[in-house]
Amino acid sequence: MASDTRENQLPPRKVGWVTRLPWFGPVVLTMTMLVLLSLLFWRLQTHQLTQQQTELTRALETARDSISARLEGDEGFLRMLTDQFEAGALTASEFDRLASGYVAERSRITAVYFVRSDHTVRWVVPDDQEDQADDILQRLPEHNQTFEQATASNKRVYSKTHIGRTGRQRFDLYAPVSDGKRPAGAFVASYSSRALLRNTLERAILQGHHTELIGEGGRRIYHTPMVAQVDPRLIDTIVLTRPDNGMALRLSKYAAPFWDGGTLALVATFVALACGIGLGMWALNRQIAERVRAELALQDANADLEQRVGERTRELSKTNTMLAREMAERQEIEEQARRHLDQLAQMGRVSTMGEMAAGLAHELHQPLGAISSYARGCLRLFNEQSPDIQRIRYAVVNMDEQSTRAADIIDRLRTFLTPNPPRKQPHDLVTLIEESARFIEPDRKRMEINLVTEVSDRAPAVLVDRVQIQQVVLNLLKNAFESIHASGSPQRSVRISAEPNGSNDVKVHVRDTGKGCTPEELQRIFEPFVSTKTDSMGMGLSISRTIIEAHDGRLWATPNADRGMTFSFSITAVTDEETPKHA
Repeated sequence: MASDTRENQLPPRKVGWVTRLPWFGPVVLTMTMLVLLSLLFWRLQTHQLTQQQTELTRALETARDSISARLEGDEGFLRMLTDQFEAGALTASEFDRLASGYVAERSRITAVYFVRSDHTVRWVVPDDQEDQADDILQRLPEHNQTFEQATASNKRVYSKTHIGRTGRQRFDLYAPVSDGKRPAGAFVASYSSRALLRNTLERAILQGHHTELIGEGGRRIYHTPMVAQVDPRLIDTIVLTRPDNGMALRLSKYAAPFWDGGTLALVATFVALACGIGLGMWALNRQIAERVRAELALQDANADLEQRVGERTRELSKTNTMLAREMAERQEIEEQARRHLDQLAQMGRVSTMGEMAAGLAHELHQPLGAISSYARGCLRLFNEQSPDIQRIRYAVVNMDEQSTRAADIIDRLRTFLTPNPPRKQPHDLVTLIEESARFIEPDRKRMEINLVTEVSDRAPAVLVDRVQIQQVVLNLLKNAFESIHASGSPQRSVRISAEPNGSNDVKVHVRDTGKGCTPEELQRIFEPFVSTKTDSMGMGLSISRTIIEAHDGRLWATPNADRGMTFSFSITAVTDEETPKHA
């Protein structure tokens, strides 16, 4: 019945223009994508050309500024020479020293010389340029014109470019000097156009551009070799304001063509993709009607499935309710077990303190007796006619120290015996072991046993309940002391050490030289009410193992090779950020 209803809801085979003209939509989409693709690549080409033209302009300005900066520095050098000359401080040797050093460091300058007012050369650097300088002055008309212009205006003037003896283009910078009120000549710096271009511009500009020096009338003075074809749209020229002799700099940027093989392959890929999308849409239009029928059939199947899922969901709901009830009961049982463990641990601590009562009473007796003695001494001093204040102060200070000592002992006992809920926090392992050792210090002295602690200050911290772990360490030390005392062994020492166990755990070992135990006793040593001592309930090791397992660790015993036992346990270490700092 449902199938007949679905069949009646099916659309006709041909609905609208999409079904009648299945090619129209794909063709329009394909043409639109091709037009957008053409606009995109045209925009990319225009953007690349604009960016390259901007880079060309920036490089041209950088090159002009670099040339101007070098020539400005040379003008400053000639100005220094003219100032020294006019002050009468410039001799031939001084000129040779200054000019030689300057020319040696600047390859763009081929020579520096001084020309008298009668157009004869007086000083030349380097020396082998003297004949060339005389020859240039005699046969170049630009010299007379530039020399007269410089001396008449008393300003530095650049000459027009000319061909030197080597056949290369060059130009000169004239800096006039005067002798009082009359012109005395000029200092002249001769430049190589080739060196100025190649040794002044940055390497990046020379490598990325075809570089040319242009004279008046567009005459090419010098150019670097062309290493690649250039785009006519990436050629620009800028006039050099220094030297102001009509020279210009032209840069032609080397740039890869936009329409290279990679770009053409990308365009072909996009065209093929657009055509493929169009064909895919045309095929998709043919499948829409069949897919509608398939979806209606799927809806019928989904309705049946939903009915079955609803029934199964109700069954699972009942099961979940029962499971939640069982989990609540299990949590209650676990909570009762935990409370039972806390009570057992508390009882174990009270029992241990009871067994150690005599030693603790002796430890408290010492500071209390000292306080009493100092108090009686103070009373005697006060009864004297002239009490000694310094002796009284000394007695009071010692009374305060002994009272603090007694208070510390009582505070440790109260903390150890107080039934607090277990709480795991990062603790310093060295501090835990030292505090546990102080608890049993009276028994150690009474039994005359040597306790050796081998725990590095850099030992990792541990994530534990402080009181419970101290209870475990105290039980192990107490058992070790009693085993040695009962054996009567002359080797009376207990060694406690700690070592990292991988990256997440720390192992603690308590090694004694006592009587040890037999293999049968070793198998049952951690069971409740099992003990090798006649006056013990046999709960200490059982409680200790339960505490360590509650800390995700393990407690075990190993017979020593010579004599005695070694009890070991592992507990969780913490990261460096959580490690507490100990004094």
